[in-house]
Amino acid sequence: MTAENLYEAISEISSQYIEEADIRFINKSKIWKRVLTAAACLLLCFSFSVPALAAADNSIAYELLYFVSPAFAQKLKPVREICEDNGIKMEVIAANLEGDTVNILMAMQDMTGNRITASSDLMDSYSIYTPYNQTAGCNLEKFDSETGTALWAITIDQYESKLKPGDKITFSVSEILSKKEHTEMALESIVITDIREANNFAIDPQIRGCAGYYDENDIESTPLLFPDRTGYQLCDGVTLTGTGLVDGKLHIQVKYDDILNTDNHGYAYLKNSSGEIINYNYSVAFWADNKADSYEEYVFDIAYEELADCEVMGEFWTCNNAPIQGSWQVTFPISQ
Repeated sequence: MTAENLYEAISEISSQYIEEADIRFINKSKIWKRVLTAAACLLLCFSFSVPALAAADNSIAYELLYFVSPAFAQKLKPVREICEDNGIKMEVIAANLEGDTVNILMAMQDMTGNRITASSDLMDSYSIYTPYNQTAGCNLEKFDSETGTALWAITIDQYESKLKPGDKITFSVSEILSKKEHTEMALESIVITDIREANNFAIDPQIRGCAGYYDENDIESTPLLFPDRTGYQLCDGVTLTGTGLVDGKLHIQVKYDDILNTDNHGYAYLKNSSGEIINYNYSVAFWADNKADSYEEYVFDIAYEELADCEVMGEFWTCNNAPIQGSWQVTFPISQ
């Protein structure tokens, strides 16, 4: 199904289907970012005129209702702004403004091969320009393997200044990751009962971020393990570089290779004999000396006596191919 077919399918949704369809899509976690404010943006693309929305039954559209809210699908306004670069076409199919939220459907299709996949990722390379300060998230919702077309949902949440019908939005992308791999595994190289108090710590680590439940005192007072330079490779692009007990807390350190170009990431967790999952309390990430690789240290505040009943697990997302470079940008007006 091409991006054009996708748009036509959405626009031909029967009101009967809309009323009867269940909202069965899964809200995946989105990476949110601040929307960029711009007085004017260059329009680098071309647009097509759009016929009025039809009201014919369409089984493909009915299938799409499992991936977008039926209420949202009913209110979609056609956009049809297209931009093509490096053999990949980007199209903003439809959008709507409702209250404090702007919803946008965007498709990307490889016109020359199969570089766009079900695991494609825009990383942090996308930008959204509006006249006001806002935040936005972009999430891959559906992939059509027959045509290599991926459908993204973009959501903009507004602050005090609200977008008005007729205001323009510019959406741009500069990099696409393709063929990402997902690995979930037991970290069998870690023997819980062999873990001892750590006594070798990183000196002045260049912290790049934190996650989980923590306060500033946790981060400032937490010694971080000195990375094992050889380590134990867990999967391509991910290496276990340290374990230890620090002030009664379990620390597990993992290195992710070349994160700015691969978006390699993941996390470690514990699972006890009953199958219960024990997540880390917080994590601290810091740069390797080469400023390309990143160490992430997962901290578990769990009694030592309970550790003996646990195994260490890991879940990782990796992509060790170079990102697809390009300049994709579309500008379009928003309507209610």
